[in-house]
Amino acid sequence: MSWIYQARIAAYLRRAGGAGTNEGRGRNYENLLAYLISSIPGCEVTRNALNHYGTEEADLAVSNMRLQQGLPLLPENFLVECKNWSKPVDSTTLGYFVNVMVDRGCSLGVLAAANGITGHRQHRDRAYAIGAAALIRHIRILVITTDDLRTLTEPGDLATLLHRRNSQLTANGTIYFGP
Repeated sequence: MSWIYQARIAAYLRRAGGAGTNEGRGRNYENLLAYLISSIPGCEVTRNALNHYGTEEADLAVSNMRLQQGLPLLPENFLVECKNWSKPVDSTTLGYFVNVMVDRGCSLGVLAAANGITGHRQHRDRAYAIGAAALIRHIRILVITTDDLRTLTEPGDLATLLHRRNSQLTANGTIYFGP
């Protein structure tokens, strides 16, 4: 079964990379994340939910029943922001995501940033500051990348990755960019 899961991930990534428009790239990346999270036992995904005023959109809103074989260590509800950008996500985008989470009353957000978060030192320091300030407010941001997604072989691998990033967040006191 793992080869089917890996083949689906590869197919989603091909579609996300080969889409002719930025919107198409983004939607296909959202499709991949929705598939992956829905594959975790006890997780249900709602897509592209606008707030009442139409000013903020949540790419994915996740209901997590916290099943033992799913995501027992993560909250019952969290948001996923999908950024299939050709460059790393900047700190301003990270700050906006934190604000969306605050407005929605969420304590956890997953930022699926295809190419990670900016490597530019000044913006990277800002991203760390945003992550640390969010954590003080009891808001946790877990960052995952396309490289992370390529390593998955079964739905349990994503659950393990999210639990590990959550632990790394606690250990580091701010968002974790990976090795």
